Amino acid sequence: MHGYPFKDIIQVEVGDRKIPVRIAGRGEPLMLLHGYPLNSRLWDRVVPLLYTQFLCIAPDLRGFGCSAEEPKSFSMSNLADDCIKILDALQIRQSIALCGLSMGGYVAMEVAQRYPERLARLILTNTRANADDLAGMATRRSAAARALTEGVPKVVLPMLSKLLCQHTIANQLEVVELVRSMMLETRASTIAWAQLGMASRADFQYKMRDWTMPVVCIAGAEDPITPPEVLEQISGALPNAQFHSVENSSHLTPLECPQEFAKIIS
Repeated sequence: MHGYPFKDIIQVEVGDRKIPVRIAGRGEPLMLLHGYPLNSRLWDRVVPLLYTQFLCIAPDLRGFGCSAEEPKSFSMSNLADDCIKILDALQIRQSIALCGLSMGGYVAMEVAQRYPERLARLILTNTRANADDLAGMATRRSAAARALTEGVPKVVLPMLSKLLCQHTIANQLEVVELVRSMMLETRASTIAWAQLGMASRADFQYKMRDWTMPVVCIAGAEDPITPPEVLEQISGALPNAQFHSVENSSHLTPLECPQEFAKIIS
């Protein structure tokens, strides 16, 4: 259906907006949902290892990457609805594998809860199932306000040392620059809307106990944002799940360790 390179972007009409989507490969559809404050280039190193087995579909979620600027805030459920509309627009009717990282994991869990019939399997990586507590909500609201008043670099650049482990920072300069460029490309308004959306996200700790699809939970062994025990707890709460921890990676395991990540998915 679609070959490589993965860098090609098509515009998919979803209601009154067009969402940029990167597509490569053939086989079982695999939708890849990026985290905050990134875009679909998060998957650039892992898709070359997967596209001979999967039809890889990676959108730039609302406001991120090549998407148009959003005039108002959006929720994780809005983004989940967008994912289903993308599949419909691409005429993909079969159940898919859905992979979400960090914020993308929140969106993936919304899809699993609201559209379970559309999923053959679920991959949750570097994410968490619980909602923010009051302190977490306050921190996100502060970040949203600061992005609009102080600018993007002051909000996102301090995240770099948490998103990537020291091994990556010392030995994979191209990954460091890719992450830095994705963060700095993100609009202040997108940062604000995404932070507000994540602050009000649903809690899936108990809801997920009813999910029946196979789930794989992948953690970066050195991730301070969602440590391995967080993903291990998610795996333990699910009826049909397995857990993997990947060495020499922090919060962006698909970029830091693409070979290991692709092997787990394959």
